[in-house]
Amino acid sequence: MMKKQILFILVIFSLTLTTNAQTLGSLANSVGLVDQIMQAADVNKEQATGGAGALFEMAKGSMDAGDFAKVSDAVPNMDELLAAVPAMSKSNSLLSTATTTAMGMPQVISAFEKLGISKEKVSLFTPVLVSWVEKKGGKLLGKKLGDAIQ
Repeated sequence: MMKKQILFILVIFSLTLTTNAQTLGSLANSVGLVDQIMQAADVNKEQATGGAGALFEMAKGSMDAGDFAKVSDAVPNMDELLAAVPAMSKSNSLLSTATTTAMGMPQVISAFEKLGISKEKVSLFTPVLVSWVEKKGGKLLGKKLGDAIQ
């Protein structure tokens, strides 16, 4: 009888460990993109959101529309990220027009500066974004995003 009780306890203990491991794995996978950027770049939520939006805006201007649509599908709340990009100065209408149609790296750096993020941290955002898109949309899509935001 004692052996059956010990066996029962071991089975229950094993099931509990397996369930806890699966729960922890799910939690790790559910950490959001913005949270990952906050950790990797040591920035706050507003900075992570606006910085990611600036890089995605740059990608949107340089990627094929179909490919960017796939990136958008892989990234939750893409519209919120794009909307979080700080407005560019209206002092130079040519620059303002260029920013609206295709954001380039100078505009990304300007957006980062407006968010209080040093330009050196752009390189900390990029691998997080590319990795996220690779996991959600495949390696090829991640490579295309990486090429667009280099």
